[in-house]
Order: sequence, then structure tokens, then C-alpha cells
Amino acid sequence: MKRILIVDDEKTHRYMLRIHLEDAGYTVEEAIHGEDALSIIAQQPFDAILLDVQMDVMDGLTFLGALRKTGDITPVIIITAYSTVKTAVSAMKLGATDFLGKPVDSDELLKVLQRILKKGFTKAEVSVVSSYTFHGVWSPSGLGKVLSLLEMVAPTDASVLVLGESGTGKEIIAQSIHENSPRAKGNFLAVNCAALNENLIESELFGHEKGAFTGAAARKQGKFEQASGGTLLLDEVGELPPAAQAKLLRAIQERVIERVGGTQSVHVDVRIIAATNRDLKKMVEDGSFREDLFFRLNVFPVEIPPLRERREELPLLISFFIEKYAARFGKLIQGYSDSFLTKLKSYSFPGNIRELENIVERAIILCRTQMLDVTHLPELASHAMQSGQKTVSIKDNEKNLIIEALRKTDGNKSKAAELLGIARRTLHYKIREYGLE
Repeated sequence: MKRILIVDDEKTHRYMLRIHLEDAGYTVEEAIHGEDALSIIAQQPFDAILLDVQMDVMDGLTFLGALRKTGDITPVIIITAYSTVKTAVSAMKLGATDFLGKPVDSDELLKVLQRILKKGFTKAEVSVVSSYTFHGVWSPSGLGKVLSLLEMVAPTDASVLVLGESGTGKEIIAQSIHENSPRAKGNFLAVNCAALNENLIESELFGHEKGAFTGAAARKQGKFEQASGGTLLLDEVGELPPAAQAKLLRAIQERVIERVGGTQSVHVDVRIIAATNRDLKKMVEDGSFREDLFFRLNVFPVEIPPLRERREELPLLISFFIEKYAARFGKLIQGYSDSFLTKLKSYSFPGNIRELENIVERAIILCRTQMLDVTHLPELASHAMQSGQKTVSIKDNEKNLIIEALRKTDGNKSKAAELLGIARRTLHYKIREYGLE
């Protein structure tokens, strides 16, 4: 039988939680503040802790910090009426597993507990969470295994291939690798291969000499030279044409480049991280991607799961984006309603974290109160979010978005690509892939 510890100074609230939990078959103990909880935990282990934030003697965040310093990895669910952005971010940074607002919905609480207890946590996962961030956003669950891999590869100089759908945060992962590597003091440069003009790819990557082509008025260093001593991210590497793939292979293999129009070899010391949402193995099979380049890039593959498989991170990510955009727009937004989170949890997020960020940004613009509510959600999300119904596949969502963009732009591919936030070349590939010619 699973053991739950409730840490809350409100007797009535403890009683209500106990009733719900015992009816569900859990064994329950109670503590009235943080110090009391630490004493109880020292005597017996628990499977999960329900923790209030505002308490006398020792508040919830102080307790959580003290608990994690002892090496205890028991999952902690924060339950508080003071669900501000600052509190949510602080709690997650200290190692909280989830965050629920008062009054607690008993069914939602039981679902959260069931998911957490079914998953389980290892000490290794918790320690890794303590050392990696998403630009200040900590990942307590869905990326545990990924972060464990990053912890192992970051200190090395190995090439890393980051795989995942568009919008999953591949560039942020790449930057995290760089910042936790011996190259952290060097430059981190990211180049979107899909956005490069096909005639200027070599110049962008390797630089050019004065007079190499019309408009080359002076010598220019390419990304490889600019990133020397640091890390170069080749985002959407699967979009590179064959000629550029061959020269990229030589640069990675020999650590030597030649500027366009030049004859002198230039040695570069750069770590390569590549990222793509394409299936490079399939591209190798059909001959559109060089096999030898694939092997050079695929030394250490890391796959980032889509947001729909990491829904437990939504409270943390929403809070982070509120903090970011509320400050930017000068709004005093303190948090979000339960209905706001519930609605987002039922959505498939075909655009992943990037789409979530856009949704929260728009909601903040519309919000005239201190709390985001379901009424502030965008039209696209509202139509797609229907609780209890299965969502369509990511490919179906992507295809429908492309069709809609082409319809809105009367078939103008350049404008449709701009509307979708992707390169025109990527749009052409997707049009062929989905048979939309």
C-alpha cells in the first residue's frame, strides 16, 4: 500500500485530502509544517508528498530545498492557493514533481498521483534535473532520460545529432550541451540550414575571399571560423543539398575548410551539433543524404520527445512563458486558472513548445486581469482542444496547417512558408511528402 505524507498547516484541508486519499486506498500521514515533516520522514519513507507552500515555522519551499539536500528523491506535489509564477518556477527548480492549485480537484489529484507513482524516479534522474535548464526552465520528468544522456556527452567533444519534431526545443538542448562543456567560454553559433540561400550556403558556412563573386567586397569568415573554439549547431541539417553535404563532411572529418574563392586551407576547432526533424536514415536509403555524413553526425544521437508526451511539464513551461512575456509587455500577471491548464492539457500541440509559447504570449496580450483564463486562449487552440477525444496525428495536423496556409495565400509558396515560419525549401519538401502538388 502506497504511503502519502500531507504537509499543510490547515487542519481542514489536511482532513479533506486524507479522506480522498484513504478512500483511494492510500496510507496517509500528516505534518503541520516543514520541520515536522523532516522529522517524520527521518523515521519512515513515503511514496509521495503533498506540500503546501505558505506555512509557519518552515515554509514549503524551504522544506523542499532541505529535503533535496539530503538526497531524498520522493516525488513532491506542490498544493497551494498562492499559485504565482514565481512560486511555480522556484518550486520546480527545487525539484517539485508537479504543481496543483487550491482548492484541489480530487480526481485530478488522484490522476497525478497515479501517474507519478507508476513512473517512479531514480536518484540519477533527479540529480540530472538539478544540473540542466531550458534557459532557466527545469525539466523534472519528461526529459529525465534525455538529460541523463546530455550529462554524459556534454563534457566530451563528440558530435551530437539532436532529433525531434519542430518546436521541441532542439536548439535549446544544443545550447545546454555547449554551456555544460569545456567549450562554454567559446562561441555558440546556430545556423538554420533550411533558411540558407542555396547559392550562398558555402559562403555562409565556410566564408569567402574578396572578389570571390559579385558583391563579395571583402573577405568574410564563415560560421565554422566564427565558432572555432566553441560549438556550431547545424539546425535542419537534412535540408542541405548534396554539394554542400560533401564539403560539410570534409570540414567535420579533417577540421579544415576553404573559403569560397580561396586556395588556402584554414584549420578550425569546432564541435558540431546537428539537429533535424527529418528521418535521416530514410533519406540515406533514398539517396538524398550522404551515408558517410550521416555516420559523422550520428556519433551520439539524442531524441527529444514531443510536448504531447511530456504534459506534466506544462505547469512549469506555462509559468516560465508568463514570467517572460508579462515582463516584456509590462503586465502584472500572477498565474493562470485551473480551467486554463485543463484546456491546454487536452491539446495535442502539433507545434510543440514553440506553439505553447505563442499561445501563452497571445493570452498575455489579451489578458486584462492578473490571471490567465480559458477565455484568453487562441481560436486555433480552442477548436482543437476537446477533452476526452483522441487528437489527430502530428502528420495530419502538419498537413492541415500547410493546406490552410496555402489556401490563405492563394497558393503563394513564399508567403505560405513565411506564414508557417519555415523555409520555402522545407515547404516544397512537405508539399511533395503529402502529395499536395
